[in-house]
Amino acid sequence: MSTDARDPGADPALPFGAGLRPETRSTDRSEPRGARGSRARSGPRTAHDRSPGGAPAALGADAPDLGTFLDADGGAPLGTAGARALCASAAGAFSGAELRDSLERAMGPAATDPRFKPTPDEVSAAFLGGQPLVIDGGVSGVDAVAVVVQPSEPFAHLGARVLQALASATRVALIGHPDLPSLGPRLTAALREGGVEPWRLAAFDRADGAALGEIAGRPSVALDLIDFDPVEGLTLDRLRRLRALAVAEAASTLRASGRDRGASEGASEGASGGASGGAGAEAAAGADPWFGLGAVDRPPMPILVRRRLSRQASLGVEADPEDAALPEGDLAEAAELVVEQAFGRGALGGFASDAVTSVLIRPDLFSAFTACLLETLEETDEDPWFAPPPWVQRDPRSQALRDLAGGRRRVLDEGATLIHERRLARQAPCGLVFTNVEPRMKLAGEMSVPGALFLVRALDTR
Repeated sequence: MSTDARDPGADPALPFGAGLRPETRSTDRSEPRGARGSRARSGPRTAHDRSPGGAPAALGADAPDLGTFLDADGGAPLGTAGARALCASAAGAFSGAELRDSLERAMGPAATDPRFKPTPDEVSAAFLGGQPLVIDGGVSGVDAVAVVVQPSEPFAHLGARVLQALASATRVALIGHPDLPSLGPRLTAALREGGVEPWRLAAFDRADGAALGEIAGRPSVALDLIDFDPVEGLTLDRLRRLRALAVAEAASTLRASGRDRGASEGASEGASGGASGGAGAEAAAGADPWFGLGAVDRPPMPILVRRRLSRQASLGVEADPEDAALPEGDLAEAAELVVEQAFGRGALGGFASDAVTSVLIRPDLFSAFTACLLETLEETDEDPWFAPPPWVQRDPRSQALRDLAGGRRRVLDEGATLIHERRLARQAPCGLVFTNVEPRMKLAGEMSVPGALFLVRALDTR
């Protein structure tokens, strides 16, 4: 992921410092500037009781209002060590009859795949190997993170994302997915049983995108998504526009607040005969935390999009350590391995975030391997083992199938050749295989197309 809507960092279209709202409580002007930056985000205090340490008390059994939860003050992140100690609790969350039932409805036969029953070691490995939300303080002042559930993701990675958010932020909102309604509450309950205070973590439904829209309108809350509308970027663009509007509104409020304060100070100075030199001296000394009427002390938090893992298989060329090396001495076996890892049950018919998406092939093996691959695909076209799960097939207008259709158009426009296409019962395409894919194409880098496999001729066979 390198550019455009898939950039994992802060939105480059927004200026630094554009996102903080004006404070609604009095500010201690004697407090050092650095201390304010390390404190929880300024905002309206909630009606929740406070614990003796200043953090909000437990919010009770029912989930709080999303805005109230995100605006709460106090507390500190768990840190890396505290979050990592919860790996066993996170792994234990992915069990139980209620979750199994929703998994079977959403995933069909794939519900029994090991990707949905991670061990503590797998969660720990994903936690240590994943992309952290905050890297060496590069994103400062994160008070709240919204982690969005995506059913294409292995549960070990989901647990790791939640733990990374707890390590970096005071509060974490887990935004559920309608196809896995019990997942968020189950994970939240397990982590609370492991010692996470209720004010740190809460689960929320993603009804009609309302939760995402509200979060996108809060530019001081980091938004953590995975494989979210990766082809066209339309939904993500809407979130970014909401965030930009919230930034503009916050800046306008700051300017209006400054004008009102200036008029009030001017009237007071006139009534006292112009003898009030203290306020001017204080402003000149830079004590006003809102210096510049719109300059703020942190950038808007990022919309962090974690792209598909883009797993690649290699045939006859030197493979990277994370790539799958295929046996060049048996091309039929190599083809079977690719089909299984690209479209098999563990790959959710190609819609898993960790499915194999491309094969890098030595030129002299390209034609023979392609023939073996097509033969294998024809044998599996009617096999339900290689069909996408119900959450993909349930609606022909689902986001996943729209992504696939949009990706098909984009890939063909770039000059790749479609050599295989499977049709679902509703005539929606899936299981796409493209050849003549070149590294210069967007699909080889920043663009992700679920349910598709790309055959790439290796130009450098060293």
